[in-house]
Amino acid sequence: MTNTPQTRIAMPVSEKIGLAIALTIAIILIGYSFFSFLIDLILTSDWYGIVIDLIFLAIGISLGLFSIRIYKKSVYYESLVSSAFDKGIYTRLEPVLRKVAEASAEMEDLEGRLNRIDRKVQTVIDEHVKAEKSPEVERMVAPGTSMSFVIKTIFLTIVTMSGFMFMIATSLGAVHFATLLFYILWWVLISSEFKLFNNTAAWAMVFVPILLVPVGFMILDAFLEINNVIALFYAILALYAFLYFSWAVYETKGTLPFSLDLGKYIKIKLR
Repeated sequence: MTNTPQTRIAMPVSEKIGLAIALTIAIILIGYSFFSFLIDLILTSDWYGIVIDLIFLAIGISLGLFSIRIYKKSVYYESLVSSAFDKGIYTRLEPVLRKVAEASAEMEDLEGRLNRIDRKVQTVIDEHVKAEKSPEVERMVAPGTSMSFVIKTIFLTIVTMSGFMFMIATSLGAVHFATLLFYILWWVLISSEFKLFNNTAAWAMVFVPILLVPVGFMILDAFLEINNVIALFYAILALYAFLYFSWAVYETKGTLPFSLDLGKYIKIKLR
């Protein structure tokens, strides 16, 4: 069997530790030998000790130089390998890597489309089952919703309109916070129906009115009458609730409200 040469991209950790230990020993040996050499030369004049000190000093210097040289060779070798990779292998692999990145992005997009198709098919099946087993009143409900949600929506609509009329008729303080409360209530209602509390985009949508409604009230109050400002923000609330509901249906069911079979809903409503 022929041994294939192995290319080392970086010095192994064990070799780095060995070089560090060798360099540490060399420094200690040089320091101890030099200190002992000064004592033997100045204080004791021990020529035998001076010779021994010089020998150990030479060994320490040699070991230190050897460790430094090995480290420099390793660094230079790694730089050569890296340069060769950048100029040679990477240049050849760059088109392939670009194709892989493009294919990965296309696969993610395709996966998203397949997930939406899967949700839409499941919604069609659920609507078909509901049309067979449920009374005609429930067939008029938008995809992915229930009669319980419709009842809650009607109740919250009544409460919202009552709050609107109350704010118009009275000079309620902190009206911007009261209006913001209705935005949050509608968000909670729709999010609970479609189980979106773990969805990051859903949380982003509730922070939009939290940030804009109080500030918008304070800015517009300087230019418009307070009743006009309240009416404007309640109109925006209706649009916000409808858009968030439409997004929730699309996010969870893969379709928009009443888009599965619009003719069926029109026929049911005309009966």
